[in-house]
Order: sequence, then structure tokens, then C-alpha cells
Amino acid sequence: MLVFISDLHFVDGSAGEHNLSHRAFEYFFEDVSAIAAKSSNEIKEIKFVLLGDIFDLLRTEGWFGYPADERPWGTDEQAIEVHALTLFDAITDHPENRRTFKIFRQGVADLRGNGRPDSDPGLIYLPGNHDRLCNRYSSLRQKVCDCLGIPPAWHDPADLFPHTYEDPAYGVFARHGHEYDKFNYEGGTGYTPGDYQLAPIGDPITTELVARLPYTLARRLGNAPEKPTIIRNFQEIENVRPLSAVIEWLLYQVRQDRWLKEIIEDSVQEVIDYFDSLDFVKNWFDRHDKWTDWRDEADKIQAFLFLLRHFKLDRTETLWDLAMKAKDYFVKDDLLAAAPQEYLHLDSRVRYVVYGHTHDPLVSPVRSFPAAPAPLEQVYLNTGTWRGRYHKATQDDSFIAWKNMTYVIFYQAGERGTPFPVFETWTGALKTV
Repeated sequence: MLVFISDLHFVDGSAGEHNLSHRAFEYFFEDVSAIAAKSSNEIKEIKFVLLGDIFDLLRTEGWFGYPADERPWGTDEQAIEVHALTLFDAITDHPENRRTFKIFRQGVADLRGNGRPDSDPGLIYLPGNHDRLCNRYSSLRQKVCDCLGIPPAWHDPADLFPHTYEDPAYGVFARHGHEYDKFNYEGGTGYTPGDYQLAPIGDPITTELVARLPYTLARRLGNAPEKPTIIRNFQEIENVRPLSAVIEWLLYQVRQDRWLKEIIEDSVQEVIDYFDSLDFVKNWFDRHDKWTDWRDEADKIQAFLFLLRHFKLDRTETLWDLAMKAKDYFVKDDLLAAAPQEYLHLDSRVRYVVYGHTHDPLVSPVRSFPAAPAPLEQVYLNTGTWRGRYHKATQDDSFIAWKNMTYVIFYQAGERGTPFPVFETWTGALKTV
């Protein structure tokens, strides 16, 4: 029995209280325990795979106190490591997270069972793009292992964490999936360790745009009584997807608080100007803005920044129309397109390709081949997220939020009475806000 979860995005709370309640993990382990204990199942083992973006070292205001060259996309490696260690400690020391990780460590230990070899891991951790730095330094890898309860027999912190996981016994191949997102993976198709450590443009987008906007707005609002509500709304920007909907979200906030006109406009302009001034951003555009392709990744970011730059109340209706027309320009599931190609290089026993990253749970059929005793079916699955998300209403311009939780379970042949590996997925929604 192999259990996948991803995109938990534990944060330090400085850029908003987005952390999961520890109760979510209590429910999760209760559910997995109940499934494993079913009399109709013959579970041989239980393993957990954390499929990336577990520790969010980007969505924080903590980097703002350091020079630009000492942030995740800088070149002062010694300083970046020191700061990353500090921010990691802030994440794991957060009271709610501390309770969560204790429950997680105990849950894995209880379900792993006794009598298994020490070298047989009960937990496998793969970093994503938001926890890229967790794999860059051995000091951080040690902290990850300590936090998750990973002993040296399962993974030696001196070694890099893997970016892929494959187990033909379960018919599974998995990766976080950011490799197919040009905004969040800067490496080549060789997928070397060096490729994974190149800073993508998504790093400063998350920190210098998403986290900095409410930070800047808070400074400009001073002691306004509405400040807590306004800041909380702006801190939810990254929970709005797809990218084009962020413009709609900002416009919706403006419509709710029109007295904020100049403060919001000036805050947006200040943040965009600062983002554009970063040497890393300038160099990234120089490398990626191809005159032969007018819809390259650089053009998409420039279009998004254009909409932000023209974020004016007196142009709200025009901007809204532009945002609506641009929606298809931004929305494309590159991971869904990439999954079928994975099979060309995999063990022939692999039936299931698993990604995270998109925050959208998905089960998508790929192809089927005649075989005995049953057809060889290939399926792409996405593990979604456990984060709250804001969804655009269908009948007006408002947004409605609820929390999501998804996990995927794979079974070896025989564990559920089948002669081949099978799976089940569970996705829940909880309305609390």
C-alpha cells in the first residue's frame, strides 16, 4: 500500500496564516488506518510519499530583511543557506505545524508496522519548487529528515533527495511535476541535480509579487480599522488559480473597498517597479524573451505585469474585459500534456504516472494495450493540494472559498484481490471560511 500526498505548503505565517490544521492529519491517518484494516484487503506494507512543496520557503516576508543577493535566486550561497535555515525553523516552530509534524511522525511509525527491515523506508520525500532549497544544502536536508522522522537508514542527509520515485510493484512512477512548468523549473531535460537547483522565475514571483504586495499594502494602510481584513484578502492571492484569475481577484477587492483606490494602486505600482528592478528578473527576461515566439513564457509574464501596471479604478471595466480575454492565453495544463510522454522511458510494468504541483486533483486515462490477464491501462493522476482555494463564482464576479484535501493510494497485486496494481483516490472539500 503506497500513499501519496503533496502540496501541503507549510509556511511560517508571516505572509498569512495558511497552515493546515493538525486535525486534518488526524483524519487522514484514521482514514488510511481504516482502509488498511479492511478484512477484504491483504496489505503487505504501508509507505508514504510526500510529492513536493511540503515546506514553503518562498511564501514568507522573512526574505525581505536580507539583500537581494541573499534571497533564493541570489548568488551569496553561504548567506542564503543561513537564512533558509532560519526560515525553515520558523516553519517547523509554528505552533500548529509543530503539532502537525508530531502527529505525522507518529502516524507513519504506527502504520509502517513492526518487523520490517530498518532500511525499508516508511516515508519518501521528494522536493518540489517551493522547497527547492531543502535539497540544496545538507544542513537543510538534515532538518527535513529530523522534522519528518526520516532516519539515516531511510535517507542519508549527506545525499540529495530524489526528484522521482518509481516502484514497478505498484505500477507507479511519480515526480512533483514542476519540471513541465516553465515558470517554476529552469533546468534542462536532462534533469540533473544542477538543473533542479537553478532558480526559476517562479521564486521571485511568489516572494516579490505575491508575498510583497500585502506587505507593502500593510505599510501604506497604517492604522486603518479595515486593515486586518484587507491584508488577509490580499494574502490569499496565491490561492486563486489560474493566473488570469488573480487580476479578477484584485479587481474584486477594489470593488469591495473603493475608498482604497489610491493606496491599492500605489502599492501595486511600487511592487511591480521593485520586481522589474531586480537583476535576476532582468536577466531572466533577457534569456527567455524570444523574438521568434510571441507567446513564450516571458511574454506571458509581461502580459500579466501589463495588466497589473494598468490596475486603475477608472479603467476597471476595460481591464476586466482584458483579463477575461486573456484567460485562455494563461491557462494550459502542461503536466497533463507531458504525462503520456513519460511512459516512453519507463519500465513496461508502470501503469500510473503521478504528479502534484497544479493543486488540481485529476485522474486522466492515457492509453490501453491488450494484455493478459487484463488490459495494460495507463493513467495519469494528480495529487492536488491540501490548501484552501478561492473559486470564481459562475453567476457574478465574487469568489467563494473552501479547503481541499486529496490523497492517492496504490496497491500491489493481491493487496486488493487483483492480479495487477490498482489505485483509489480520495478528494474532500471542507467549507469553514
